[in-house]
Amino acid sequence: MFILLILLLAVIAYFYLKPRIEAKNIEYTYTLIKKGDIEATVSSTGTLEAINTVDVGTQISGTIARIYVDFNDEVKAGQLLAEMDMSMLRTRLQSAKADLAVSEARLGQAEDQYERNKLLFEKEVISEQEFNNSKFSYQQAKSAREAARASLINTEVNIGFAKITSPINGVIIEKQVDEGQTVAASFATPTMFTIAEDLSKMQILADVDESDIGYIKDSMQIRFTIQTYPEATFNGKVSQIRLQPIEINNVVHYKVVIAVDNQEGLLIPGMTANIEFITNRAKNVWLVNNSALRFRPSQGMLEKIKPVLEVSAKNSLPDSIRVKFVESLDNEELFTPSNYKKALPARFDGFFYDDYGKLDFKFIEVGIKVGLQSEIKRFSDGSEISENMKVINGIKSNK
Repeated sequence: MFILLILLLAVIAYFYLKPRIEAKNIEYTYTLIKKGDIEATVSSTGTLEAINTVDVGTQISGTIARIYVDFNDEVKAGQLLAEMDMSMLRTRLQSAKADLAVSEARLGQAEDQYERNKLLFEKEVISEQEFNNSKFSYQQAKSAREAARASLINTEVNIGFAKITSPINGVIIEKQVDEGQTVAASFATPTMFTIAEDLSKMQILADVDESDIGYIKDSMQIRFTIQTYPEATFNGKVSQIRLQPIEINNVVHYKVVIAVDNQEGLLIPGMTANIEFITNRAKNVWLVNNSALRFRPSQGMLEKIKPVLEVSAKNSLPDSIRVKFVESLDNEELFTPSNYKKALPARFDGFFYDDYGKLDFKFIEVGIKVGLQSEIKRFSDGSEISENMKVINGIKSNK
């Protein structure tokens, strides 16, 4: 009976006091658990642009007589930017006025003739044909006068178009014409100036790969750098995610619009921005180096630690995950140095650590994971996380 009691206590100690494997013949390298800040980012590049730009052109053809602005000039809405040569327009205006006067005189004559013939026709002095002819001439003269009046108005409008004014407050960022240059507006309005409205607020058009676009959200904070000021970091936030896909080198991208403050005036349209979208961040959390999570034990080390893994899984993992993980320990394809944690879902991981000269294993719930570090949200067995815990991340040498 006494012997059975000893055996029972031994079994309880094995399964519930977490047996550990002696590691006297192996020298490990270690990393320490520390507290710190971590953030996950998505990288991209984009081009700085003014939020609103307006192309200013001319609706009439002719020669540019005067230009009153140059590159980088600040302009106000309604300000005169340029004037077309109006010599031909003034001539057309005089011609249109003369044509209108002639048409009005002809209309008066046709109207008098029509009124006379109307009286004569009522008295049956003239034929119906003669009366209809005078009526037609009168209506034709009225139409001719309206056409002459419209021509005059059109000429006056064109004279108004000869003065090119700014439609908005802004800065001249492009000037495509010079004084004396002839422009033709036969088929399309030629662009003379491009005006950027309020460069104190700008935007970046970024191309985001389809594999990353799911992480991008409206109002997400971003930071970026530009080549001109390599030591400076600028900030912005996502203002729009455009749903139209764009294929670049057989890879689908999406345009993301980022709002940027430019009160200091350091940013210029056309600059290339190297962007980091901050998809997640946490401050003052427990961090472990990813080398510990990627550590591959030897096959012999795995075989020795297998009982520890089984017990630790029983005490640490939820039932649905534990069953799958424990089954994988008996699977020859999965129970290998590279695959032994493959049965764990993405939010769980684990590492080997030195517990006062003994080799042990700890399951963890992972938070933010980036290139070098991962956030430890908690130990799966509920134990307290301790700073400077020696976590194994490599084997130094065998003795």
